Amino acid sequence: MGKILAVSNNKGGVGKTTIAANLAHAMANKNKKVLLIDADSQCNLSSFFAPTDLPQEKTFYGLLDGDGENPTSYIYLSREYERISIVANKPETAALEPDLARRPDLGWFLLRDRLRDYATENFDYTIIDTPPNLGLFSLQAMICADFILVPVEAGSRFSLDGLAKTVETIEDIANTEGVGESGRFLRLLINRADRRTAVSKISIDYMTSTYGEKVCKTIIPINTQIQQAEQIGVTVLRHDAKCLGATSIRALSVEIMGLLK
Repeated sequence: MGKILAVSNNKGGVGKTTIAANLAHAMANKNKKVLLIDADSQCNLSSFFAPTDLPQEKTFYGLLDGDGENPTSYIYLSREYERISIVANKPETAALEPDLARRPDLGWFLLRDRLRDYATENFDYTIIDTPPNLGLFSLQAMICADFILVPVEAGSRFSLDGLAKTVETIEDIANTEGVGESGRFLRLLINRADRRTAVSKISIDYMTSTYGEKVCKTIIPINTQIQQAEQIGVTVLRHDAKCLGATSIRALSVEIMGLLK
């Protein structure tokens, strides 16, 4: 049975989408079938993998707003990356959040109920990219997931400021009645680390001393090739498969797949 991973943080600009996209590609290169779910209405993940002409009702919007009876209606095979499929998003999805929050069940379990069984039966790994907040869509993703990965930008005080709240929310979800085993497996990922600078070293020391084994052993370095790949809309593994950034992403995929065995 496949596993579901949510990439989440209460702060924007920490590299969630880049991690999700590159991690998916690394897993696919290991001959794994990967499903990506773009739960962020900024749609950055969709720009990597999805067709550009999808009707709104066949995206994440339709998955949540429709009857949800046929998950395959919302899943598209990437044209550029083998073994990767995606549930794309549209900016209009942001307007759904208030309506879903007013549902009698608050919509917390909607994504899990409509997609989890299909995803775990048909894909080795499902990766959900979430909005930069702890709103409804992020909570839906965490409840749907087996594993939650929280990227934290090394050297950013603001990135560390919201971390405690994110971890607290994840732990609260894991203990919520009806959630079951979802979201009980948490790892923090140190991202964009520059070990040459004192501020990065301080961030790394703080993370490892405060959160211990919850911190991934793999650290993603600040890397020009990753930034270049973002700009042209491809994964770093496709842009420069031999660079330090690509090497670290492959190491992260091996670490996470090992944890999820």
